Amino acid sequence: MMNKDYILRIAERFGRMLAIILHLRQSNKHEEALIYIDDIYLQTTGFTASFVNSASEEMLLQMISPLGVLNVQKCMWIALLLKEEGDIYVEMGNEDESYYRYLKSLHFFLAAAKQGDEVKDIDIDSAIEYNLAALEAYEVPQKTKLTLFSYFAAVGNYGRAEDMLFEALEEGKGPVEVGIVEQGRAFYKELGSKSEEDLE
Repeated sequence: MMNKDYILRIAERFGRMLAIILHLRQSNKHEEALIYIDDIYLQTTGFTASFVNSASEEMLLQMISPLGVLNVQKCMWIALLLKEEGDIYVEMGNEDESYYRYLKSLHFFLAAAKQGDEVKDIDIDSAIEYNLAALEAYEVPQKTKLTLFSYFAAVGNYGRAEDMLFEALEEGKGPVEVGIVEQGRAFYKELGSKSEEDLE
């Protein structure tokens, strides 16, 4: 488990690196910024940027989860750096590349958000909202909507959880839809056990 001081050191280190990335972006040195991010990936995760962007979320999460335990530090670095790449590609006018970065970044922030006390001193909620705003003009995959449904339900944002559930249901086909319906039943059963105060 990461202690608070360790988390703060990660935040401080990322802050220093972010300042360099921002300086390069403001100087219109976008390619240099991407090269610098690639270096950070290697330092913090052992992966290259190209590998992170080509591998699936599932594969990467498995690789950073030795013995089935998520390495939250690596997960956060991947999420943060993908988000920075997304910002850079927006500035370069490459919306396709930015979309995939923001989407993958969102999945890693959502994975980190499940770790509870380990990430309570990190403002993951704001990072998730940032990525959702960046993806607002796009249709996100069904699996993303289901993950967001679980996230919003876990943080007590039941209205948005319900929205994601219905959006996922509209896309459901065949056996996948059955699984979504089961999640929906469990969700409403849980809501039925909560007080009006909890639901406000």
